[in-house]
Amino acid sequence: MFNTHFRQTLCLIFWVLSLGFVSLLTASAEEDTAPVRIEKIVVTPGRFTIYDGTSARISLSKQEIEQFPLIDNDVMRAGHIFPGVVSSDYSARFSVRGGEKSDISVRLDGMELYDPYHLQDFGGAVSLIGIDLIQNTELLMGGFPAEYGEKMSGVFDITTRTPNAEQFSANFGVDLINATATLEGPLTENGSWLLSARRGYIDLILMLMEIDENYKPQYADVYSKLTYQITPTDTLTLNGLYGWDKNRIRVDDIDNNLDSRYDNSTAWAKWRRTFGTSYWTDVFIFAGTSRQDRMTGKADVDDRDFQFFGTKAELTANFFDKHTFRSGVTWRWLAAQYQYDVQERQPGINVYKPILADVDDTGYEFNAFLQDEWQLHPKLALNVGGRYLYQQYREEGIERYEIGPRVALAVKPTKDLVLRGAWGIYHQPIHLMGIPVEDGIETVGRAEQAVHYILGAEYTPADNFLVSVEGYYNTFDNLAGRLREFGRQNQIFASPESGRARGVDVFMTHAVSNRLAWTLGYAFGVAEEVAGGTTIFRQHDRRHSFAISSNYQFAPTWHLYLSWRFYTGEPRTPLTHKEIRLPDGGIACDREFGDTHSARMPAYHSLDFRITKRSPYRRWEMSWYFQILNLYNHTNVDQYAFSEVRDEKTDAIIGCEIEEEPLFPIVPTLGITVNF
Repeated sequence: MFNTHFRQTLCLIFWVLSLGFVSLLTASAEEDTAPVRIEKIVVTPGRFTIYDGTSARISLSKQEIEQFPLIDNDVMRAGHIFPGVVSSDYSARFSVRGGEKSDISVRLDGMELYDPYHLQDFGGAVSLIGIDLIQNTELLMGGFPAEYGEKMSGVFDITTRTPNAEQFSANFGVDLINATATLEGPLTENGSWLLSARRGYIDLILMLMEIDENYKPQYADVYSKLTYQITPTDTLTLNGLYGWDKNRIRVDDIDNNLDSRYDNSTAWAKWRRTFGTSYWTDVFIFAGTSRQDRMTGKADVDDRDFQFFGTKAELTANFFDKHTFRSGVTWRWLAAQYQYDVQERQPGINVYKPILADVDDTGYEFNAFLQDEWQLHPKLALNVGGRYLYQQYREEGIERYEIGPRVALAVKPTKDLVLRGAWGIYHQPIHLMGIPVEDGIETVGRAEQAVHYILGAEYTPADNFLVSVEGYYNTFDNLAGRLREFGRQNQIFASPESGRARGVDVFMTHAVSNRLAWTLGYAFGVAEEVAGGTTIFRQHDRRHSFAISSNYQFAPTWHLYLSWRFYTGEPRTPLTHKEIRLPDGGIACDREFGDTHSARMPAYHSLDFRITKRSPYRRWEMSWYFQILNLYNHTNVDQYAFSEVRDEKTDAIIGCEIEEEPLFPIVPTLGITVNF
C-alpha cells in the first residue's frame, strides 16, 4: 500500500518543484555560435561497419542523453527509448528482449557494479551514476562478445569523462529530486581529479508539504576519480563510488511499515600500460561492500551484508591489421551474510507462510575469456571467443564450472549494406551476493544460462540515414528464483525452470539537416517460460512497442525534443476480492488470484517534450531544461491492487475493492546547471 501513496506523493512533488523552478527563470544573453550537428543515435546492429567489428551495440553520447525527456535526467533511463527495451516510469531498471531486469550488467569504467540504484524499496527509481559524470554509454542487447560476462541478456556499459586537467572548475545542478555538486581540476602537470556529490531531497520536500502520510526517504551518493600519467606509457586511474539510502515509511503502522537502510560502495584502481600503438594491458584491483537492513510488517527482517575484493587483468593486441585479440582473467573473493525471516502473505484471510534463511559463507570465483576479431576479407569479418567460469563456493555435488562459446559474423555485400549474425551461450552465475533466500535457498547452484541466436541487417544509403532490422531467438535454462510481482498484489508463484523469447526490432534514423533529425523504432516480441509444468508469458513479455521522436535545434543554443511512445500491456494475473462475513458481524477480504499471467494490462502511450537551453557568459555558463512528460495526461495503469475500504470513524472494514494504480500523470519539470 505504501508504494501507491509514495507514487502519488512523488507526482505531487514534481508539480511543486516545477512551479518553484519556473518562478526562478530569468532572461539571459544568447551566444551567436555556429549550428551544432546533431549526432546520429545508432541502434543495434548499426554502430559498426564491416571494419569496426561484428558486435551489435547501441551507443549514446552525453549530449544526446541531455536532450531526451527523461525522469530525473537519469542516465539509466536513456536506454528506455530503444526498441526491445522494457521499462517502467517508476524505475530506472529495465529489461531487454524478454529477459529479467536482473539480467542486465551495469559497468562503469570497466567495473561491473552491484545493484547501482537508489530507492530500492520502490523498484530502484534512481541510479547511482549522475549525468554530469558521463562521457558516453553503450547498450548491448544480445550476441555480445566474450569480453562481457556475468549477465545473460544485456550490458549497459558507461564510460565517465576525464577530469579537467587545465584548470579548476565547479559544477552545481538542481533537477527534479536531486542537488549535485562537482569539483575537478589538475593534479600537478601529469594528473587530474574529480569529486562529485549528490543528495536527493524528497524527504525535505515532504517536510515542507506537511502531508498526512509519514514518509522519509533519503539518499545520497559520492563519486571520485583520479588520473595520473606516471610515464608516457603508464596511466593510473583511481575510482570510487558510494551510495547510501534510508527509508522510513509509516513506521507506526505495524501492518504496512517499512524501515530500511542501504549502503553500497566500490573502489578500484586501473593501471594501463601501452606498448606502441597496437598493444596495451589493463590491470585492476578492486574491493567493495554492500549492506541492507530492512524491516517490514510486524517483525519481518531482511538483513544482508556483503564484502568482496579481487583483481583482473586484460590484454588487447592488434596483429597485422587483421586481428584484434582480447583476453582477460578475473579472480574475486566474496563473503556474504543473510538473515531472512519474512512472513509472506498467501491467498486467504490472514494466511502467512514463514520463509527463513540464515547464510554465512565465503569463497572465491575465477573467470577468463579469449576473443579474436578477424578481418577475413574487406567484405567479411569474424568474431570468435569464449568464457570460462569457476565458482569454488557452490554446494557439494554440483559441477562448479561452465564454458560459454560465442561467435559472430558480419558480411558487407555492398557499401550500403551490412548483414550480421551471432550465436552464443551466456552464463549468469548466482553469486554469494545473489542467493535467492526469498525462496528459502541457502546455497549456490548452477549458473543460469541463455543461448542467443541473432540475425540482422543494416542499410545506410547515406551518412545521415540508417535503417536496421534485427531478429532474435533466445532460450533460458536453469532459472533461479520465483516469479514475483511487487506492490499490493502480494503474488507469489512457482519458480520458472526455463523460458524463451523471440522477436524483431526495427530502427530508423535520419538527420535531415544539421538542425533536424528524427528516429523511429518498432519492436515485436514474445517471451514465455515454464513454471510448475505450465507455459506462461514472462513478466516482461511486451508484444508490440512503437516510438517516434524528433530533435530540432531551432536556434544556436536551443534544442527541442519531441517523443511519442506506445506499447501493448504486459501480462498480469487477474485479482478478485471475496467478502467474508465474520461471526462478530464484520467483514474480511479474501484475496483470490486467477490463472498466472492470463490477462494483460491496458496499452501505454505518452507524448513527451523537452526544451534545452545553454547560456554561456564570460566566466561561467548556465544550462537549463524544461520538459513535460505525458503531455496530454493519459492515464496509464501501473498495476491492479487490493484495497480494503474502511470506515473513517471506526477503521472497520466495510468493503473490498480492486484499484487501478496509475503511472505518472502530466509531469512538468525543470533542471538547472551552472558551470564555473
